[in-house]
Amino acid sequence: MAKVTLDFEPKNIPKDVGAGLTLAMVAIPDSIASAILAGVNPIYAFNSMMVGMPVAGLFTSSQFMNCALTSAMMLAVGGVMVGVSAAEQVSVLVTLTILVGLFQLLLGVLKLGNLTRFISNAVMTGFFTGIAITIILSQLGDLTGYESEAGGHLARAADLLLHLNEIQWPSLLTGVATIVLILLLVRTRLRPYALILALLLTSVAVSLLGAESVHLVGDSYDISGALPRLALPALSLVPKLLLPAIAIALIGLIQAAGVSQNIPNPDGEYPDASRDFLGQGIGNTAAGFFQGLPVGGSLAGTALSVSSGAMSRWANVFAGLIFLVLVLLFGNLVELVAEPAIAALLIVAGLETINRARIADVWDVCVG
Repeated sequence: MAKVTLDFEPKNIPKDVGAGLTLAMVAIPDSIASAILAGVNPIYAFNSMMVGMPVAGLFTSSQFMNCALTSAMMLAVGGVMVGVSAAEQVSVLVTLTILVGLFQLLLGVLKLGNLTRFISNAVMTGFFTGIAITIILSQLGDLTGYESEAGGHLARAADLLLHLNEIQWPSLLTGVATIVLILLLVRTRLRPYALILALLLTSVAVSLLGAESVHLVGDSYDISGALPRLALPALSLVPKLLLPAIAIALIGLIQAAGVSQNIPNPDGEYPDASRDFLGQGIGNTAAGFFQGLPVGGSLAGTALSVSSGAMSRWANVFAGLIFLVLVLLFGNLVELVAEPAIAALLIVAGLETINRARIADVWDVCVG
């Protein structure tokens, strides 16, 4: 296994700080959206970015890997949190994230990273396409303001079609405006900040226009800018959460394998997948003790870091520090973000995840 060092070189600081700033800015809307997807307070997503992301960044073999909140992992977390009372939520979340980290650590110690090479392209394509469709369907309610009582995302989508007359038009217009802004901004030099700018502009417009029917994050959650707090796992929850934790851990590792196999380190060598397992495990274990959601290797976040000029793993560390400052200064303003705008962000992310070229390739192979 390749030796991993901290790789700190003063000459890289300016570029790594610049890349870290970009990552931190993009992580703000991503964190809010991820928390909504997981069904928890955005504070827990913020904790992950302040602890899990920089800690994992220090220990992965991949110099550039950005360990962040991913939609696939958050959907799985959301499934675990269904039916959990507000009083138990923190204990469940802390225990779940620590278990995810410990399982990833175990796989790393056993040097099982190479197993990810045996996952077929067809399986990966089907998995991520299914996740994308689920994300899109899950956000239609927040986008339109229609609260369906049907069970399951598909059933709720069908119920929405049967009750189009109950759509809250201010909510739908807010969501559509957000999508339009994102599509316009990604075509400009402001592309890295398209998501946060779209959220800010539409949320400000909702406030100025006095659209009281549009739900805000503050209507569902109390947000405050604060440092992560230490918490201990509930050992009594381990038997119940062990299998879900293993599933979430594997999702994160599979996604990270896409980074390891596609983005080489500065020396041209490809990262050691088993060491990446270890890094993610350490990051998630730390995030769990500080009330964070589980993080995993993000191909999109890693690509953004590289394109923003990152020179080493320290871009992720600086991103965590900058994110912490932003949360302390502006965390309470998250309550003013419009929920339809977050739904729109997630729908755009879901659509971008659907890789039509890969689906066509798999179809040709299966049919041929």
